[in-house]
Amino acid sequence: MGESSSSADTPLWAVVELDHFRTPEQTQASQWRRSLRSASTWLVGKNSAEQQVKEENELRALPEVKLAHIVPPIDWAPAAKALAQQLNGLEAPVAFFITPPHCGHVSVVRQWAELQHFTCLPPPTLSELTEGGAQWVERFANQREWAVTALERYFLRHTQGIQGVREFLERALSGRLGQGVIGCNSWTYAYLQEVIGIEGAPVFTLQSMEGEQLSHYFAKIAAYEGQSPLVYSTRTGKPVLAESATQSNDKAPNNDKTPNKELQRLAAHCRGHIGLAWHYWRERLREPTSDDEEALWLVDALAEAELSTDTGDIATLVLHALLIHGGLDDHSLGQVLPFSHHEALNARLALQRKGIVSSNDGRWQITPLSYASVRQLLESRNYLVDPL
Repeated sequence: MGESSSSADTPLWAVVELDHFRTPEQTQASQWRRSLRSASTWLVGKNSAEQQVKEENELRALPEVKLAHIVPPIDWAPAAKALAQQLNGLEAPVAFFITPPHCGHVSVVRQWAELQHFTCLPPPTLSELTEGGAQWVERFANQREWAVTALERYFLRHTQGIQGVREFLERALSGRLGQGVIGCNSWTYAYLQEVIGIEGAPVFTLQSMEGEQLSHYFAKIAAYEGQSPLVYSTRTGKPVLAESATQSNDKAPNNDKTPNKELQRLAAHCRGHIGLAWHYWRERLREPTSDDEEALWLVDALAEAELSTDTGDIATLVLHALLIHGGLDDHSLGQVLPFSHHEALNARLALQRKGIVSSNDGRWQITPLSYASVRQLLESRNYLVDPL
């Protein structure tokens, strides 16, 4: 793939080989700022925060109906079509498609399978994983064209729980199970690469988005009758969306019609992952308390539930286990950690109270707005982290 002079020229839904993935500009600077902010909050307090053009007490949350119209769920169909283009003519028996949590690999692979008429096979049950057998792998034997949407559901990180997925991957990579595509949490991929070794299979992911691409995307999904809403930054008062900038003459100083750097900061913070950026955008949009003003406002896009620098070892291990497994229930969490179920539950409860984890379909997961902070903590403590 050739380089382009502008991120606007790059397709929003570019699927690339893992080696070609790049984080947005300023990602490292964003992480440094987050570390500095976390380390210094106790010393300087909130009074040192950057002066806001618009205070939050002048704003209110959007009604759910309005928010659903302005920020509808992500349509992953373009990514599924882009994946199909990459896989067209691929001779390898198995290919992986990986994304971080909340970033769409399940939906993309499921929609790809529907397009290609491949069968999506269900994961093994918890009892099958706990017993440690590989009998469930036989379900693939009669399927010559298949898809796995979430490999993170196919193992537990203990001696018995890893045997089945090891057998499955060995058969799949050798071609004995026909042709398949595996959707996989990027943390699961990193872990299985470490403990089993899955070299040789092509790995694809969504290319990161820069702020300019996020600007066009959010404007497009919110457009009504060809007009995108006016959205301003509470930090600077400038338009956030590219389309908003062309519509506004009074808010942008010196008639500057280029969008500010708010969405580039967001892109860097989220490492370019549209799934994470979508959650920030949805959570931080506000409307004025006065009905006389129609514009929307984006409060500090990097506000989040952050981990303290003194997060204990047990809590850190809980977070790492949740990422590697793409979420776990309390019972399964106790099975994959090297301490008592009581200690694991207490750590999970503390993380839940802080808003770091939440329950989704019965599984505890890292919340989207906490993911960047959790990833940075794990990386700083030399834990195995994902490649994205």
